[in-house]
This record gives sequence, C-alpha cells and structure tokens, in this order.
Amino acid sequence: MEKLTVTKEDALRDPLIANPPEKTEGPFTTVVRRTVKRGKEEDFEEWLKGIMKDAMTFEGHLGAGIIRPSRKSRPEYIIVFRFDTYENLMGWETSSVRRGWVERVQPLITGETSVQRHTGLEYWFTVPDHPGSTPPRIKMAFVTWLALFPLVLVVPPILVTYLQPLPQWGQIMIIAAVMVLLMTYVVMPQMTRLFSRWLYRGRD
Repeated sequence: MEKLTVTKEDALRDPLIANPPEKTEGPFTTVVRRTVKRGKEEDFEEWLKGIMKDAMTFEGHLGAGIIRPSRKSRPEYIIVFRFDTYENLMGWETSSVRRGWVERVQPLITGETSVQRHTGLEYWFTVPDHPGSTPPRIKMAFVTWLALFPLVLVVPPILVTYLQPLPQWGQIMIIAAVMVLLMTYVVMPQMTRLFSRWLYRGRD
C-alpha cells in the first residue's frame, strides 16, 4: 500500500482520508454524501462513472451504489463503496487514483462532504432508503438468522451430492463460499428491503 501524507487542506477537501475506519474485520461499507452545484449535474454524473469504474479494478472491491437526489432543490448524491478487508479498503482510499478523482470533483460540489462507516453485519444493512442509519444489532442478528436458516437447510445437502470426491474440509470451504455469496448478493438485499420498516423504525 502506498503511503499517503494527509495535510489540513487534504482533510477539508476529502474528510474520508482524515477519518479512517477502525482496523476490524470486514467487510467495510463507506457512505459518502456530496452536494452538487446547480448546473454541474451532468459533469458530476460523468465523474461518477469514472470513479466507479476505477474502484472496481482495486482488489477486494465488493460493489458500489449511487443514490441520486430525490429533490432538485437539494442535489445531494449518496455514494456507497464496499470492500472486503481493511487493507483493501485503505488501498483504494489512500491511492493516487482515488486522490485524482477527488481533485477533479472539487469544482462540481459545494458544502461539506459527509462520510459514514459501517462494518461487519452493518454491511448487509446499508440500503438506499436508510443510507445513514444502522438498525439495532438484535434486529440485524434476527434478520440474518432468518435469512441463513433456510440456506443451511437447502444448500449443503444439494452441494454435498456433487462434492463427494473432495475431502471434507474442501466440501466445507466450497459450501461456505457459496453461502456467503448467496447471502451477500441475493438473499440479504431482499431481506433488508422486506423488513425495512421494522428494521429502521424510529431511526430516521
């Protein structure tokens, strides 16, 4: 990872690098809010395409999302980046590639840039309708259990049939990988939306 020197000016222009997350287990979700100057929306959309494309080339990238303004009177964009480990997250956030994109966006935005961090279970519960809020941990645990229970019943028996030639540790490794992928990209996005009103009640 390249070493990045952070100055006071850098911190004002890019508060994300001035507020790194705690070094814990991933995955990591970073939510960035930027307000676009009037008349600069098209240029900002092009900027978004570029930074998203470059972020995808970095190791550990788990996806990104854009929540566009719902009101023209307040052109605030919410950008969500996800990475699997602390090292890979910081590899992107402290890179010269990202720093170049931050420099390019300055003429297009106004006001302060807001940054929020989510780790662990919170990764699955960062949804468009509630980007700045985290449900109580007991609710996150319950919905995760509810999603995982049918997968545990169905997925291992099906996969074991095809994994018989492999040693037991190899079977477990593949089953775990499939379960994580299903939870991350298929099941949990649907579950968080299905239970959204209950999860975030009183959090807005």
